[in-house]
Amino acid sequence: EMVTREPETVNPYLGLSQDHKVIQLRDGIQNLPDTSRRFMTDLSFVGSQGFTSGRHCWDVEVGKGDGWAVGVALESMPRMDFFSLVRSGKIWALQLDKEGQYRTVHMSRVLLILGEKLQRIRIYLDYEAGRVTFYNAKNMSQILQFETVFTEKVFPYFWILSGEVRVS
Repeated sequence: EMVTREPETVNPYLGLSQDHKVIQLRDGIQNLPDTSRRFMTDLSFVGSQGFTSGRHCWDVEVGKGDGWAVGVALESMPRMDFFSLVRSGKIWALQLDKEGQYRTVHMSRVLLILGEKLQRIRIYLDYEAGRVTFYNAKNMSQILQFETVFTEKVFPYFWILSGEVRVS
């Protein structure tokens, strides 16, 4: 499924490619309009299409990123700093932190031990079943699965600390 970034949500320190597929940390701040949907203090953005039903999947290339989180977030998520978002319980994500460790992101951050560095991740959302599953797209091995009950629109979520991510 094609996922594109919602330009109104992109943090001013993140650069978005013309085709809206690649996002990376910029050297300076962009002069962007302040909207209630924009992440101003957190290096985040969401996809342009939210989901209230169905099954959806998308791939994210993370091999050029040294710090990132990818997953899904509720429409009502706080647009503050990353840790406020984590504690809100409105995000389900997989993170590579600045120490090079993989962690779950939901309410708290739990360390994951993976056998290899991830290059490409497939995210599978089953809205009705309340499942978000992460796979290593190289061999389709399951990395992580969250189970919940969704009660509002869910958006693809991205956070970048350094490097870049590409969505396809």
